[in-house]
Amino acid sequence: MKVVLYMASSMDGIVAVDKERGIEKYGSKEDHDFFIGESKKCDAVVMGKNTSFCKISGVPNVILTHDSKLQKAGDGRLYLCGDPKEIYSELENRGFKKVALLGGPATNAQFLRLGLVDEIFLTVEPVTIGKGLHFLNEALESRWTLTDTKILNKKGSLVLHYKKAAGFGER
Repeated sequence: MKVVLYMASSMDGIVAVDKERGIEKYGSKEDHDFFIGESKKCDAVVMGKNTSFCKISGVPNVILTHDSKLQKAGDGRLYLCGDPKEIYSELENRGFKKVALLGGPATNAQFLRLGLVDEIFLTVEPVTIGKGLHFLNEALESRWTLTDTKILNKKGSLVLHYKKAAGFGER
């Protein structure tokens, strides 16, 4: 199964102002459209509890949680708990071939730490925020190869497409 991480950040690497307010305030319509379009090309989207406000229609939404009340929410989403390797195995067993990881810094770091992410699409918005949550809020080394870039608009919103560097962080 392929895991593709999608994230947007400011030029100074901020992905959210705090746990309640993400980059959406600063993001572009073009990135939103790119993000939704790419997510719908996947078999499922996976997000953490803090990102779960973003419901992607037309594709299964998987929410990672340890909250037993949420696991029984009955809102048409799949709520899973466990470590990322267990989640990965569960999704693979359900027949998913490609999933979009739409987590915040904590969720993404868990998957990156275990080498479960194959590709990253990082949108850099032409704004600085200065203070907030970074792409990663912990020390975590991984290596990537830039495979493509795309300018989304005249303001300069830029999508960087990376693939995992060969031999680094294999499953």
